[in-house]
Amino acid sequence: MKNAKYYVCPECRNLVFATGDAEISCCGRKLTALEMKKAEPDEKLSVEIIENDWYITTSHPMTKEHYISFVAYVRFDRVLTLKLYPEQNGEVRFPQMRGGKLYFFCNSHG
Repeated sequence: MKNAKYYVCPECRNLVFATGDAEISCCGRKLTALEMKKAEPDEKLSVEIIENDWYITTSHPMTKEHYISFVAYVRFDRVLTLKLYPEQNGEVRFPQMRGGKLYFFCNSHG
């Protein structure tokens, strides 16, 4: 899963996941894999432990124009992706697991 890649269609916002290099197209255009980058200090997510889950929240805007589109947790053997939508709360819960990376995608800034 270390070669996992996400693709987002700029037209319809379709989310596609691949476990390696792939040629993906949507709405008549070829998609390029999202470039992963480290979050800036003001973009960080907040993580709490609730029961046996990680409760992850953000103060990021969740308006129709500007929102977190998905949050993903990637481990060596699995990928958990939760889709978020405009005007909902910026919060998700993942089962508590060790040894993975947390990714999130803003529809405006990547």
